[in-house]
Amino acid sequence: MGPLFNEGLSSEDIISSIVPTDNPFGYGISGVENKSPSSNNILVSGDAKDLNSKDDRELSIEDNDQTLEGEVVSATDHLEETFGTEDSLNNSSINSSNSTDIAEEKGNITSIVACNTEKENGGQPVELVNSTRLVSILITESNVTDRRTNADCALVLFYARYCPFSSMAAPHFNALPRAFPDIKLAAVDAMKYHSFNTQYGIVGVPTLMLFHNGRPAAKFNDSEYNLEAFAKFITKYTGLQPHDKLYVTSADFGGPVSSVPTKETDYCLILSWAFMFVCGLYFFSKSSWWRWISEAIQNTWREAEAQHEHGD
Repeated sequence: MGPLFNEGLSSEDIISSIVPTDNPFGYGISGVENKSPSSNNILVSGDAKDLNSKDDRELSIEDNDQTLEGEVVSATDHLEETFGTEDSLNNSSINSSNSTDIAEEKGNITSIVACNTEKENGGQPVELVNSTRLVSILITESNVTDRRTNADCALVLFYARYCPFSSMAAPHFNALPRAFPDIKLAAVDAMKYHSFNTQYGIVGVPTLMLFHNGRPAAKFNDSEYNLEAFAKFITKYTGLQPHDKLYVTSADFGGPVSSVPTKETDYCLILSWAFMFVCGLYFFSKSSWWRWISEAIQNTWREAEAQHEHGD
């Protein structure tokens, strides 16, 4: 086996024969001092691997971003298909709010009663009734089973003759027959005929109630008792519009319901005051003040008797 290197060759010739001068990395002999060509190849390949790994990570991040964007778009499309777009949602909310406002303005449709308009009262004035007459007006027909069936409607005012608030509402109630001739209007003294107070939940006067087929249909709850408020109340729960302009005349102040409160003795009020006085006197007799007063009176009486005997 011959020698690996020829004799007479220098060390530089041997290295140049191992590493060519036209290496692809452009490093000459002077650029690799104290380093072998193999170490340079390892370093360069390591840097290339790092660059490739960074590129791979950037590509994977871009792929993840695209995947997330695709998921967001698909989720948005699903929500739009399920609930509609934002414009449609806004339109639906606006429509629902408008329908709610319209329902509030027109009143609850289920609360409207069907009044019989075939039998007109001819604009007859308000009738002052007693308990017997009121029962005859509020007769219930068995064939009428719901509020949407045509039946006679009646508007009843529960008042008190000595109540100033009832007197202020009287002329406005007296003017209603001209505007609503299809409805029977009656007024009853709730203090005199108090048997209806518990039956219909009358807790104060004046109280205005609408009856349909002899049954309570609605109660007037506004704070102002005037003709316009009465007309709105009737229209809201019957759907009937006024036949004439709403106005109050001087004749309406004269009756049938009096607009001037009467001065009369309220025996119930007198009895209640007497009961309170007796109860107060009883509880005062059980108190320490009563015992102190009684003892003081007794001591004064004894001293007066002793002085009288001493004078004799």
